[in-house]
Amino acid sequence: MKKILILSDTHKNQTLLRKAFSNENEISYIFHLGDDYEDLDGNPDIIEGKEIFKVPGIFHKGYLNGTLPFTLKVKIKGWSFLLVHAFEDLKRTQERAQFILFGHTHIQHFHKDGNTYYLNPGHLKRGFDKGRPASYLIIELEENKMKLFFKSVSGEILQTEEIKKI
Repeated sequence: MKKILILSDTHKNQTLLRKAFSNENEISYIFHLGDDYEDLDGNPDIIEGKEIFKVPGIFHKGYLNGTLPFTLKVKIKGWSFLLVHAFEDLKRTQERAQFILFGHTHIQHFHKDGNTYYLNPGHLKRGFDKGRPASYLIIELEENKMKLFFKSVSGEILQTEEIKKI
């Protein structure tokens, strides 16, 4: 099993970022969906040995001047993920994947449309933002299924889903 930690909208809040990491173990991959994806850079102790994939937020200099890609496609164990900060940016690309992971709204989200799943882990900006508690997402990947765990920053499971590979 491979474990993915998905974060978004950390907005330089190192306390909540580190708290999410402290709740988890055996993380293989980290997906950061922007605002501020550099927040991981100052944490070598918690990112060491993990593969990191990230996209910038819409106010990041690299996003604004086009020097950083606004989407990133990742394949792990036969599952495909498209990372994007703002859902609206999907209109600017033809890229698609089984799982579209986005942030920006600070609101945890899960829904399926056809064969595509749309996931937003929420935010780690502060304890509450836009009326929502801080949250993140854990995905446990296996060859033929995955389990999703939306969690509060305290580690409480807020929502679970299981998806079987077709």
